[in-house]
Amino acid sequence: MPYPTTNATQELPAINQILSSCGQAPVTTLDQTNPEVAIAYDTLLQVSREVQAEGWTFNKEYEYKITPNENDFILIPNNILQIKLSEFADPLSYSGEGHKDAVRRSGQYTVQPKGFNITNNGASGGTNGDKASLVTTTNGSGRGLTVDITIKLNVVSEIRVKEPGINYILNDTITIDKSLTGTAQNVVATVASTTPILGPMLYDRTKHTYKWTEDEVKVDIIWFYDWIDIPRPVQDFIVARAAVLTSQRIVGDSEQYNILQQQEAYSRSLAMEYEHNQGEFSFFGTAQGRKNSYISYQPYQALRR
Repeated sequence: MPYPTTNATQELPAINQILSSCGQAPVTTLDQTNPEVAIAYDTLLQVSREVQAEGWTFNKEYEYKITPNENDFILIPNNILQIKLSEFADPLSYSGEGHKDAVRRSGQYTVQPKGFNITNNGASGGTNGDKASLVTTTNGSGRGLTVDITIKLNVVSEIRVKEPGINYILNDTITIDKSLTGTAQNVVATVASTTPILGPMLYDRTKHTYKWTEDEVKVDIIWFYDWIDIPRPVQDFIVARAAVLTSQRIVGDSEQYNILQQQEAYSRSLAMEYEHNQGEFSFFGTAQGRKNSYISYQPYQALRR
């Protein structure tokens, strides 16, 4: 039985690289009945989340505008690793009367897709029947999901959510590539209805409420990206780090462990070089789109701690 992953074809080379680093034979599928593959895959997901949680130029955004929903709640998608009120926005994030102090907490509900309006059914060319675990791309709040489809009369007649994954809102547009459906054109649909499920929300510790009455709130976000969206230097570092942990877990050879640690250190240095080139950092920090990013030393700041 293969793993229910949305990026199996992209993740498989990474898994084989981890296995070969540990002296194991490569595989052709991500089969969870193979214990070595299971450990390697779980380790890859674990390390990917840990590394991305550090915050890199590719997955970190400043002053990202979030609009509360109709109930004044700010729902946090599952692909957000860290979120806080922006330090450079209006004085929402500072302490004091009338100000905000936001944290992530388990809220009352979040939203997942329920129904779709198919705006382009792929024209003709499909084979009648069901197709499972097709990967979509999304234009909107979501970052893609896994769906099952039904093809009748050579066109897609139904789309069903297989793995809800992350937050969605009405009118988000999804696209399923024609190479997956076997149709003549890509299948395009919009989210027509949603259903509430338990999930995290932004909580105001100052007013002790989940309610946000502002029209929009600016936050700094660290996103969790799918494997295919991670830059190659960072992918290489994640694979090298995962190989070290996998070697420790399934081999236990100290000499192999030390060799893989050296490769991890080298891969991290390449990832950091990529990060510095992308971020254009300086001794005074990074401008983040501002003309003056340097904040001078203020002695009183040390005294108020």
